[in-house]
Amino acid sequence: MLLRFGLYTSLIFALIFFIDTKKFYFPQVIIGFIFGVMVGLLEELTSHRKFLSISVPIQFLFKILGIILIIFLLSSILILSFVTLHEIDLNVIWSHFNDKEVSSPVISAFVVAFTVSTYFQIEKLIGKNLLINYLKGRYRKPKKEIRVFLFMDLKSSTTLSEKLGNDTYYSFLNDAIYEMSASIVETKAEIYQYVGDEIVFTWTLDKGITNNNCLRLFEKICEELENKKSYFLKNYGYQPKFKAALHAGIVLAAEIGHIKKGIIYSGDVLNTTARMESLCNKYEANVLISKSLFNLLDKKHEILYEDLGSISLKGKDEKLELIKIHLSDSSYTKERKELEKVLKGK
Repeated sequence: MLLRFGLYTSLIFALIFFIDTKKFYFPQVIIGFIFGVMVGLLEELTSHRKFLSISVPIQFLFKILGIILIIFLLSSILILSFVTLHEIDLNVIWSHFNDKEVSSPVISAFVVAFTVSTYFQIEKLIGKNLLINYLKGRYRKPKKEIRVFLFMDLKSSTTLSEKLGNDTYYSFLNDAIYEMSASIVETKAEIYQYVGDEIVFTWTLDKGITNNNCLRLFEKICEELENKKSYFLKNYGYQPKFKAALHAGIVLAAEIGHIKKGIIYSGDVLNTTARMESLCNKYEANVLISKSLFNLLDKKHEILYEDLGSISLKGKDEKLELIKIHLSDSSYTKERKELEKVLKGK
C-alpha cells in the first residue's frame, strides 16, 4: 500500500509539473514518492482499530492536520537546503512559503495527497479489485467467470448477540474482521459482501487454488484469532470462532444498479456454497469443501481430511461430494500426529 501511495503521488506530481512547465524533473518524482509514502504511513496509522473508534469528523480533521504537517516538514527541509546557515530563521522560511514558486507546489501537494487518500478510502469501501474493474468498465456487459467462493459464518452468533447486546456484538464482530486483514491481503482474497455476521470471499479460479489460497485463508484467520484469544476474552468474554464452506463454479458477473451501483455474481455455486455451510454443524466441521475444488488444490497429501461422500443439499436434486477438512490446530490433527509418531517409533 505504501508503494502504491508513493507511486500514485509521484505520477500525479510529475503530470502536474509537466502540464505547468512542459518539462520533466526527476527530483520532483522522487520527492513526490517520499511524500506519498509519508501520507501512506499516515493513512495506515489512521486505520488502526483504536483510531477507527473516533468519530468520522475527528478522523477527517486528524488526517487534514497530518497532511499539512507532512507538507510543512518536507517543504521546510527543501527550503533549508537552499539557504545558508546564517539565513536560517522562521521569518525567512515563512517568506519562502509566501513565494509563489513554493506556495503553488504546496497547494498542489495538499490537493494530490487529499485526492490519493480519498481514492484509497473508496477502495476500502468498495474493494480494490471491484473498484479497478468498475473503473475499467469490465462488467458493464455480463461476463462468465469461474470463481472460488468462501462463505464464512460466526458460530453461535445469535447467542453472542443476545449476551453482548447489539452495540458490543458489532464491535466484537468488527474487531474479529479487523484481525483478518493481513490474511486477506496475503491470500489475495476479495471480500465480496458482508451479510450480517457472514463474510463472503472470492477469487478467480487460478488465484484461489494457487498455494491453496482459498483454504489457507480460513486456516490463517483461525490462527490469527487464536493468537488474539486473550484480547477477545479480556474485552468481550468470548472468542470469535467461524465455520466455513468452499466451492467453485461458473458465475455471471455484471455491473448492476443506477442510484447505487455494484458488481454482483450470480450462479448456482453461490446457493450451493451457502447450503454447504449450513451442514457444518451436522458434520461437526469447521470447514467443508466440495470434492471438485479439493481435487484442484496443491499438496493434498499434506492436508488432513475426511471424505464424507455424496451428500444431499437442501433444495438440490443432485448430491454433492464433500470433504471435511481438519485444521492444523484441531484435536483430530493433534491426535493423528501423536499416533503417527508412535507408529513410526515402532
